[in-house]
Amino acid sequence: MYGYPPGGAFPPPGGAYPPPPGGAYPPPPGQPGSQDRNNSTQSTAPQGYPPQGYPPQGYPPQGYPPQGYPPQGYPPQGYPPQGYPPPQGYPPQGYPPQGYPPPQGYPPQGYPPPQGYPPQGYPPNVSNFNQPQTPLLSPAECDAAAKDLRDAMKGLGTDEKGLIAVLGKYPPLQMNQIIKSYKSNYGKSLYDDVKSETSGNFGKLCCALSMSIVEYDVKCLHDAIEGIGTDDDCLIEILVGRTNSDINVLRSEYKKQYGKDIEKEVKGDTSGYVSRLYSVLLQGNRDETNAPRDVNADAEALYRAGEGRAGTDEMAFISMLCNRPDNHLREVFDVYQQKHGHTIEKAISKEFSGDIKKALTSLVASIRNKAEYIASLFEKSMKGIGTDDDKLIRLTVRHRAPYVINPIKEAYKTKYGKSLGKRIKGDTSGNYCKLLLACVNEDK
Repeated sequence: MYGYPPGGAFPPPGGAYPPPPGGAYPPPPGQPGSQDRNNSTQSTAPQGYPPQGYPPQGYPPQGYPPQGYPPQGYPPQGYPPQGYPPPQGYPPQGYPPQGYPPPQGYPPQGYPPPQGYPPQGYPPNVSNFNQPQTPLLSPAECDAAAKDLRDAMKGLGTDEKGLIAVLGKYPPLQMNQIIKSYKSNYGKSLYDDVKSETSGNFGKLCCALSMSIVEYDVKCLHDAIEGIGTDDDCLIEILVGRTNSDINVLRSEYKKQYGKDIEKEVKGDTSGYVSRLYSVLLQGNRDETNAPRDVNADAEALYRAGEGRAGTDEMAFISMLCNRPDNHLREVFDVYQQKHGHTIEKAISKEFSGDIKKALTSLVASIRNKAEYIASLFEKSMKGIGTDDDKLIRLTVRHRAPYVINPIKEAYKTKYGKSLGKRIKGDTSGNYCKLLLACVNEDK
């Protein structure tokens, strides 16, 4: 959803993959790390084999093998024959083909992107969503894009059209490559150069697009709790609906950027049950397995924590909604409505108020249909008098990858009867509007 890759450590930690030129993989026999297949101690025998009492006591007989075995002079002198293994020059010249394995620097540094971006299976329950992963750019393509950006900013004035052509074109994974290429070719940060050359909402959007998604998420979290007051909309928007690996990456990156623990920072800036909800989300302990659970029991537990008792057990709601699998919770919501005649959202509305009500309602909406939930956030950023440009920029930057934004655009059109691009055109203008439309692929 946001630019983080699915879980799994790849390349494997502690080593280069593929191996560097001249390296041996696997290492040749006799060197540390090598293993002779014939001497492997791993057993493939079924459990309980050999049977108890085997071999029989006293086997092998005493004195076996006989003294002097093997006979002296074995193996015979001159074995293996001279010239084996094959002399230098084997394998034949030209093999493996030139350029294989790929030269150092491939795959490009920073690929795959930090674990967890984009989250696996985002958005859920959206048909025909399984699209191929964004392909990587070649080094030449990265250099060309970096040069286009440099040309748009060097000298007097700024070529905004040139910036839009690059910043609005590439999805997060490819943009990460271009950001690194820019630094390698010009010794300067793309973000710093863009910031010095642009201004206003157009400048904010350009700067956001000049960062990796995880860096931008962390900056938004920091801005939300920095200074007086808290931007709960931003915290909910970024923390709700994230995978466990997403959360782990966010925590690590926040510590790296600001030297502080994000959970402690959020706790210090919020209070009450919404603070506890943030803390639970920041544990990254949601059950992401497909293990079966009792749907009826969980629906009844939610009822007894709210409408079925005097007062409300807030932590029972928070714990279940933050830790159960999304697929399971969708079934729980359906059963709850069948048994009690109204939605879980209505129950939350009756039992909660303030920020915790807003956070739990957002959580349920994200679980029900993530694409529709994000579409509603886009609408909220532009609804009424004026535009919440900070929110619109956040949503556009964080969801601009084609395989993420396309189902959101479909959901938006279904829910609001018009295209997201047309809505953006009616609420923004100038180069800012053009760049927003390019990001959501509505510029044509």
